[in-house]
Amino acid sequence: MAPYYSELLKLCGFEEEEITGQQHRIESAFKKLDLGPKDMEKAAGRVKKYFDIELRGVRKILGVWIKELIDLVLAREEGKKLIYYGYPPFQYTGLAIKAAAAAQGEFWIGCPEMIFCQTFGQIFNKLIPILEEGEAQGLPPGHAMCSLLQIKNGALSKKMIPTPDLSIATSYFCDMGPKADELMQHRYGGYPVLYVDSCLDSPWGEWPDFDQERVHYFGKQLNGLFRSLKDLLGIEIDNDVWYGARNLAAPLFMATNNLAMLLASDPVPLDIADSELVINLPAAGMGVAIEEGAEAVEILVEEVKKRVEEGFGVVPRNAPRVLLTFQSLVDPVFNRLFSEVGLAVPSIYVLLPPPNKPKSLPYPTLGEKRAEVAMFGGMYHSSYGLIKRMQECIAFTQVDGVVYNYHYSCRPLTCNSKLVKPFIERESKLPTLLLDMDYYDDRNYSAAALRTRLEAFAEMLKAKKATA
Repeated sequence: MAPYYSELLKLCGFEEEEITGQQHRIESAFKKLDLGPKDMEKAAGRVKKYFDIELRGVRKILGVWIKELIDLVLAREEGKKLIYYGYPPFQYTGLAIKAAAAAQGEFWIGCPEMIFCQTFGQIFNKLIPILEEGEAQGLPPGHAMCSLLQIKNGALSKKMIPTPDLSIATSYFCDMGPKADELMQHRYGGYPVLYVDSCLDSPWGEWPDFDQERVHYFGKQLNGLFRSLKDLLGIEIDNDVWYGARNLAAPLFMATNNLAMLLASDPVPLDIADSELVINLPAAGMGVAIEEGAEAVEILVEEVKKRVEEGFGVVPRNAPRVLLTFQSLVDPVFNRLFSEVGLAVPSIYVLLPPPNKPKSLPYPTLGEKRAEVAMFGGMYHSSYGLIKRMQECIAFTQVDGVVYNYHYSCRPLTCNSKLVKPFIERESKLPTLLLDMDYYDDRNYSAAALRTRLEAFAEMLKAKKATA
């Protein structure tokens, strides 16, 4: 008799020999995660309904997420040390730690809450008990606590994931992350936490320029992180390690960039419910996501390329095209709404090509060099920097409108919402729709209400295109 999880794993790109060869590990992990036969049956139906599993690349990417989940859950008992970092991760920090840690023994390095979004959210639809546990353990509902942090807190409390040997808490974008990490540090054994601070404040209109003090401050924070990694775990990150670390994920980055170029085609050849699975692979874990993710995305690129050549689209050619800030990381129902109402999404903000960086100043330390790059990127510079980078993305994708969907409990994104709409409508002359939602918890919005607003926006853009 086939194992109870066999159908789901085959739908998610597992080969038969992988299932039989890893049977003990799979069953051990699923037991810790309280995933039984009924969960597998429901997940199989969900995968068939919401993801384009006719594409082998999509199936393989789903499998990569499940493998990363299994590796995370079993890391401690398999003798690995664990380093957790928050989301969004800073540049190639995880890759640099992976490269530098090679001589220091086995490590699991990654962002556990992101893996739970993609698996317990997208595939199994079982995040609510974890969110409720996170709420009960110090991050209560009704206080605009970030649901991503509630997931991490709940998973630790329920012992679904091991306590780490080290956690890296960053406030260069999210001010709530370090506070939540301090809470979890005290609740779950007092493991070490390293804090990396910065500041998004700057005068309106300053970007791409910046105050040099910001680089010096952020650079000192990063240099402190590098020193602490060496002192605590013997992991030494220098210029050579940092600049070589990107090579570890170069095939994945290249494949993702190739996919982004194909998504700009008309008609758009892939639904954003499927492209969402790709975007956060480099952010999630430094194991299977990097090592097998590249091959999976390369397979998908070839399949999407064939679709482009055949003129296949998830919506008709010349459908209104919109720039989306970000997809839901847990809810394929929301992600499917865009094609269902006839909107083409050729790209999202995070797939924007990197900016043309002016000549760098000769900063003496690695931390300052990386801080300078962060300033040029816009998002870690200021609200103005983020909005100007959105404007560059609009020019790159040639869209008819913008949907700024923002995570309601994220202060940088929520505050920006009141600045984005008037700026884009004035400067880029594009209709802009604001959608208040939650990227990580589908209890905090109504998909039906969002559909109504998207339908109206789509009809308005169709009418505008017809009279252009």
